[in-house]
Amino acid sequence: MPDNIDKTVESFMVQIKKIEDNLNNDLEKLAYKMKDMTDTELIRTTKQLNFLQELIDKGYGKEINNLMDEYDVLLANAVKEANKRGLVAVGSESVASLQQLKDLDTQVLLNRGKTHGDKLKSLLFRNIYSDASVAEIVRQLQETELATYQLNVAVSTGLRQFDDLSRYSVFKGLNVRWTYVGPQDKRTRPACESTHSNEPSEGYTEAQVNSLDTTFGVRGGFNCRHQWMVA
Repeated sequence: MPDNIDKTVESFMVQIKKIEDNLNNDLEKLAYKMKDMTDTELIRTTKQLNFLQELIDKGYGKEINNLMDEYDVLLANAVKEANKRGLVAVGSESVASLQQLKDLDTQVLLNRGKTHGDKLKSLLFRNIYSDASVAEIVRQLQETELATYQLNVAVSTGLRQFDDLSRYSVFKGLNVRWTYVGPQDKRTRPACESTHSNEPSEGYTEAQVNSLDTTFGVRGGFNCRHQWMVA
């Protein structure tokens, strides 16, 4: 059953696909205009193109900001859980560290947009210069996707790692016990399966978790479906 993180990722990907389709429609019109340009005009126009900015203007920046707002929700939920248990809230140093993690994930997504834009620019120039048909240009542009499975996995992993580390930051050093939550099926990695099967009845201590291959934030690795929860 999808959890809130799954739903957030799904919503993000739907919006990115819409933004991508919108840009591709504009690129088709641009390809027709550039086909009639001289080499000098073509070079000048290509140098002026900034498809990352086009993506941002069409909503990519807004969707990244919305995604980062969800990071704040995850931290707030961890603090709320601590308050219910009568424990001390997260300190300022931990908040600063988590903000740094947010900033890094934001930059990763912006870099993905820039890389995508650079690929589009290269394809557009190369195909027009070699006198390819607009239909062929459009086909290649549409096959160069931003809303990929890899982006989906990266966004999901970023959120789940932040969720895990937010909870760890809030409860760090407070002598609570931890339980490893998530599915046990044919996709489960051996490290995660071992963590599940060897979990003490009262849960792991913080030190025990940090000695495992599935420690806080890392869990089973990229695209891991598990998380550490307070027992």
